[in-house]
Amino acid sequence: AGTSGGGVFKSVDGGASWSVVNIGLTETWVSMLAIDPQTPTTIYAGTDGGGVYKSVNGGASWSAVNNGLNAYNVYSLGIDPQTPSILYAGTRGGVFKSLDGGASWSAVNAGLTTTYVMTLAIDPQIPSMLYVGTYGGGVFKSVNGGASWIAVNTGLTTTDVRTLAIDPQIPSVLYAGTWGEGVFKSVDG
Repeated sequence: AGTSGGGVFKSVDGGASWSVVNIGLTETWVSMLAIDPQTPTTIYAGTDGGGVYKSVNGGASWSAVNNGLNAYNVYSLGIDPQTPSILYAGTRGGVFKSLDGGASWSAVNAGLTTTYVMTLAIDPQIPSMLYVGTYGGGVFKSVNGGASWIAVNTGLTTTDVRTLAIDPQIPSVLYAGTWGEGVFKSVDG
């Protein structure tokens, strides 16, 4: 569990008890955790001010992985479910992509009208298709792994999207949680 000011906590008994696991984690405002689906002992932490941290031992220790990541307020992380070395970070400076497990990052913002990215979601069946929810720009979609983005806001009554979720059984169904306007659903991607 990532916390606001307490860092990362770990439970090995289904949440009955928790222990802090912050060795090497110098920024304790953790906004997002992402676990490698193929190697669950590899965990990424997005922080509010310190960029991205990585643990390869189940949270026992952490190291910063920010080479090329020039926006340190990381609000969301996504791991390609088929190729977990491919990561995405939604930040106050847009979307960043890593092809090497966080060792290096590059910005992938072509077509975004705002770079304040609050949330992202990766299609579980077609990982090159992803969505981001932004503050002030609504929802954007990429069909080429972030190389370019298009706005997909028809029907949204707000441009402040705080969270996105893709139906794992029917990936063309997307839910958008907004600030003050409730939840929206798209059935056509």
